[in-house]
Amino acid sequence: MKAQFSVSRFIMFAAAVFLAASASAAKLVEVAEAEKAWNAPTIDLAEHGYVVEEFYLDGVAASFEAVGERSRDGRWETRRLDGTAPFKSRILVVRPSDPKDFNGTVVVHWQNVTAGFELGSVTGGEILNGYAWVGVSAQKIGIDGMGEAPNGLRQWNPARYGVLEHPGDAYSYDIFTQAGRVVGPKRSGAVDPMGGLDVERLIAAGASQSAHRLRTYINGVHHHENVFDGYIPYIDFGGLTPFDNLPRPPGGGGMREQASIRTDLDVPVMVVNSETETSFYYGVREDDSPGFRFWEVAGTSHVAAPEGQAMPGLQSPNWLSFGPVYDSAIRHVHGWIRDDVTPPSLPRIKVASTAGPMPGVERDAMGNAVGGIRLPEMEVPTAVHSGVGSMSAENRFGFLYGKAEDLPAERLAELYPSREAYLDGFEAALDRVIASGAVLDSAKASIMAAAEARFDRLLGG
Repeated sequence: MKAQFSVSRFIMFAAAVFLAASASAAKLVEVAEAEKAWNAPTIDLAEHGYVVEEFYLDGVAASFEAVGERSRDGRWETRRLDGTAPFKSRILVVRPSDPKDFNGTVVVHWQNVTAGFELGSVTGGEILNGYAWVGVSAQKIGIDGMGEAPNGLRQWNPARYGVLEHPGDAYSYDIFTQAGRVVGPKRSGAVDPMGGLDVERLIAAGASQSAHRLRTYINGVHHHENVFDGYIPYIDFGGLTPFDNLPRPPGGGGMREQASIRTDLDVPVMVVNSETETSFYYGVREDDSPGFRFWEVAGTSHVAAPEGQAMPGLQSPNWLSFGPVYDSAIRHVHGWIRDDVTPPSLPRIKVASTAGPMPGVERDAMGNAVGGIRLPEMEVPTAVHSGVGSMSAENRFGFLYGKAEDLPAERLAELYPSREAYLDGFEAALDRVIASGAVLDSAKASIMAAAEARFDRLLGG
């Protein structure tokens, strides 16, 4: 994407360069046996031509504060505070082993800590097609855990992670910035976490709770630092997180305070959401623009369960995943930055009413959502999908798993008189969503294989 600086933005940029130059640069130390690191990929990376390495990130971080109100349009004034604090965190690097296989893009991922420990790793998909991926331990809970029985990195492996030190989440934004710098195009130092790769661009990504952090970073920190070339907040409820370390009131924080992505950015932002977030996000839905895209995937859940498997504390969890669309979004943002090719604008999920703060999703006669990006499972359905499930004593995050109820065998037989009829219709729907740009052609074989297995499971071949 071509940056369009006004005079005021140039002054802002110059100030940011001065601040960055005056800040302490983080140092790196490689940690042995990276395959034993927390969240190290469990897939065979060598088979894909990739390696994994872990590094301690050691430095001094600053914090920020809002100047005035954090307005709902995201156009905030913020400032860096004078005080700093030492920290020692870590980054996990998954990269191509051969420089010839690297496409120049690093996805820098803000690790999620909602569960009291870090979530986020490389499982395959688009990332292993030429990108590098860096997981950043930006938050204190990921390192120190929380509650009476903490499960942070320190507790998981004291020998490996006992040396880590986090001064609090007020400093998480600067820790994330410094992680970007040490893997970016202008990195320097005795230790190169990228193994000599020619890094050209950085995409910052974060899911759910981390998307709230990233949204706060985009609106309040990006213009100070100018480290990242693009952003992908995904499964994003539109919430915000504080700049300080003060304790939040019960039920307070991100879900109550929301803001759109500011529209005066000089880098692109793409939000990718499941159906779970639709009602929550609706009040801050942004219009697509030359620098912004919003993709919303009908029928999918914040968390997808394995298809056909029961899970403790959940009634019929949803197995339909937004993952193929997220993979496509990565490729689109990569091309958006590198080639200035804007991703397509795609339909959004329709809501039943806009009268209240939490509108419901409009549903068809079968019970599936209307509108949005429509995976073939929604166009040629074998189940009724909902992005919102129910909580239970066994699983307080149950609402994030949604629901999926298989259609009765009699109804399936009416819809699809033969295996061929089902698969032909499914493939035609899949081809349409691939043509729209929402799913990559490389995902077709695995999606079709799953559809074949689904038909056989439901109708016995």
